[in-house]
Amino acid sequence: MRTVSMKSISFITTLLLIMLALFSPSHAQQIVTLSWNDVVNLSRTQSLELRIQNYEYRSQRLGEWKSLSNFLPSVSYQYQIVKNVERPVFVIPNFGEVRFGTLYNFTHAFQLQYPLFTGGARYANWRIQRNIKKSLFETLQNKEEQVVLQALESYFSVILAHNLIAVNQRAKEVAGSNLEQVQKFYDLGAASQLDLLRAKSRYSSSLPALTSAMNNRKLTLENLKFLLDLSPRDSLIILDSLQENNFLENFDKLKVDELQEIALEYRSDLKGTEYQKNAAGDQRLLTASQFLPSVVLVGNLQHQAQIDQFNVNNEDYVRSKYIAVNIQLPLFEGGSRALDFQQSRINHKKAEMQYDFFKKSILLDVENNYNQYLEAKANLNSLRQAMVEAREALRLANLTYQEGISTQVEVLSAQLAFTSSEVNYQKGVFDFNITQLRLLKSIGKLDRIWENKG
Repeated sequence: MRTVSMKSISFITTLLLIMLALFSPSHAQQIVTLSWNDVVNLSRTQSLELRIQNYEYRSQRLGEWKSLSNFLPSVSYQYQIVKNVERPVFVIPNFGEVRFGTLYNFTHAFQLQYPLFTGGARYANWRIQRNIKKSLFETLQNKEEQVVLQALESYFSVILAHNLIAVNQRAKEVAGSNLEQVQKFYDLGAASQLDLLRAKSRYSSSLPALTSAMNNRKLTLENLKFLLDLSPRDSLIILDSLQENNFLENFDKLKVDELQEIALEYRSDLKGTEYQKNAAGDQRLLTASQFLPSVVLVGNLQHQAQIDQFNVNNEDYVRSKYIAVNIQLPLFEGGSRALDFQQSRINHKKAEMQYDFFKKSILLDVENNYNQYLEAKANLNSLRQAMVEAREALRLANLTYQEGISTQVEVLSAQLAFTSSEVNYQKGVFDFNITQLRLLKSIGKLDRIWENKG
């Protein structure tokens, strides 16, 4: 009877493990259907960037609670065993040497400390932590808008790439049909060799554009999966088409100065910068508190047993307790307190300047996005009309060429113009949608696109 070797058993086991790993649920491919509303919801709930920022905010919330704990007393317990290996010896004249103390000391002690006055340091520290928490909350809101905007831009880029594939595929088919027609005319002697070479060249030049569009669609899909924290193995089904969306709604009727006023009121990153400025001001109060005395109330309850044997009984302990008030005022520390205070003043002034600079940059950002939106809106109508005219020009060029009226050059020019106009129109629709979203982001109102849907 044949026996199975250990090597064969190991190979079979490894093969089974690989098969189990490949067909496990964690490796299963999922089909994800997406609309732009789904992209908004997934980016807000699954974005790694947003979750990291959320953990940072939650950590700072605990930091604020920690600063409040400084207003409460601290209570500690201490148990100590001391063996006096060599006890102190005192020499008394006319009497001789005397040893003091016992061989063992046992101590149980409770101590309470409560800062009565810290020069305002506790209050200033609490204000700093609270302003940092508020700043991080606004940063979290701003990060949410950034993540949603990036996801929507990537989503519409996928749709644009898909449409460009269709445009270039049609251009390839038109160039192929034209090549077949010219080939027939050439075989009949009705077209020159130059016409045939031009038709072949036009067909060949349509292939790289199609390949580039297909590769771009693959890249945009992978980027969208990354932003939504989806597996690269997942398949995406896009439900929307590239069409004109009215994301701005009533904001479309406002002037640029009105939009700038809205931005100054609602931009979360501006609010976060303001809280950072306030925290810098509180830091100045914290450093100023170093010049004031600190007053601490101390209470101590102690049970101590001093005996010469290790075994201790309850009656060996002697209780003692005291209450004290400690006042401490640093008189000289090499000028470090004064330097800390000067640094805090400089940092506060810098934070104020950063806030003013950021406010001006927001106004410029709103104006730039507003102008880009107006440009995209104006261009869209022109691009639509140009595409309609180019389609009609191509139809007439093909018709007149078949009748021998126009030349092959005119047909090729019409094909190129139509393809170019169709690509430009698709990009125009994309720009129209994206500039609206960017304008909403610049005025701090991007959240309305999911709040209204909610």
